[in-house]
Amino acid sequence: MNDRPYSPGGDAKVIGDIGQRVFGGYTGMFTYHHWPERGQHMLRKVQTRVVETYGSVRAFEAHFEAVARGRADVADFWTDATSVLFTSFWGWTPETWGTVGWSGLNGATRRTNLMKELTDPFICVCYVTSNQTYIDPDLKGRIAGFYLMSHEMGDRDEFTHPIHHGRDATKWRHSLRAVRAFSYLPEYRPRAMDLFPELSKTARHVSAMGEVITDPAKIDTLRSIPWVEVPVFSKGASGDEASAPQHPGLGMVPAGPASSGGYFVPEGTSHLPRELYVLRLRGDTTAYLGQSVEGSSIIKIGLSVSPDMRRQTLQKAMPRGTFCWQVLRTTRKDGHDPYSGFSAAVSGENAMKQYLAQHATWLGGEFYLASEDDVGAAWQIGRAAALKFEEESSVDDDQ
Repeated sequence: MNDRPYSPGGDAKVIGDIGQRVFGGYTGMFTYHHWPERGQHMLRKVQTRVVETYGSVRAFEAHFEAVARGRADVADFWTDATSVLFTSFWGWTPETWGTVGWSGLNGATRRTNLMKELTDPFICVCYVTSNQTYIDPDLKGRIAGFYLMSHEMGDRDEFTHPIHHGRDATKWRHSLRAVRAFSYLPEYRPRAMDLFPELSKTARHVSAMGEVITDPAKIDTLRSIPWVEVPVFSKGASGDEASAPQHPGLGMVPAGPASSGGYFVPEGTSHLPRELYVLRLRGDTTAYLGQSVEGSSIIKIGLSVSPDMRRQTLQKAMPRGTFCWQVLRTTRKDGHDPYSGFSAAVSGENAMKQYLAQHATWLGGEFYLASEDDVGAAWQIGRAAALKFEEESSVDDDQ
């Protein structure tokens, strides 16, 4: 996208044309994107806002060209021509860390050279290093997700939450800004060593400098892993705007009938298998409900492509404290394969609901106050119902 230069004034013309064609003018475009300017101030700030949100005017144009073709999906920003950088992080928290950076004089040189080599924007795929004791053990050594990176240069602290500003003061100062972030679903995250066996020899270089990936097979693998868009830290963002993806809903499909969000499903995997799950809220349940619970727990049941991502979503909606959601049961944890048919998982979920409606206390939605015995019984009934549905569907297909 960065190989085609615009004529003088071309950026403004592209933005104006898209603003008029898609949004009916600047006011509609600014309202849609929640950009604050109005009136005469819109013309002065529009190019800045476009670059802040999409990474570049060319990326903005490519996005709406794809939308016009009915392809608002991964091809919007990760085409065969998009550069891919691979590096490691000490963790994976895009909501507070909206950058990729390099350290020292060598790092400054590396950033300059990469900007000459990489498209604008480019993809940065991140795996979580395994040599830090405080990292979530489920993330260690795994490829956690990827950023859509701009060529906007700055100091690390411009692109990170203040909680990071006093830590490792000399590291990653030569930074580029991330404009979007995407997490691979936990159940599908590959081990970095499985995809990049050479890491046993190159890990230090990948960590310090990053490695440009050119192998089409590896890029296709990284592009095809199911992902969900997640919040990315943006300087100046606050409130709800700071906690929401910049392009909610694009490239997404619902994970369940009542889901308001969802997961991106790459082409060819639009029927990802679903799991049944039971989540449990850990903490003082009596205090939470204001009544004695006599050994019961608050649970949530449902179906999902990724039960752990569902847990994370619920947890992030709660203030930090002693209450936390844990995955109690899933189809995979039970030693069974996920259900290939969505309807089979729905059948299992409904069976659990019917049992819990009679034996537990309904708390609204898919939440119940239930004993361990009732959870176990509901789970067995739900699992059996889903399996029966799949078996009957398989027989019908054969006939």
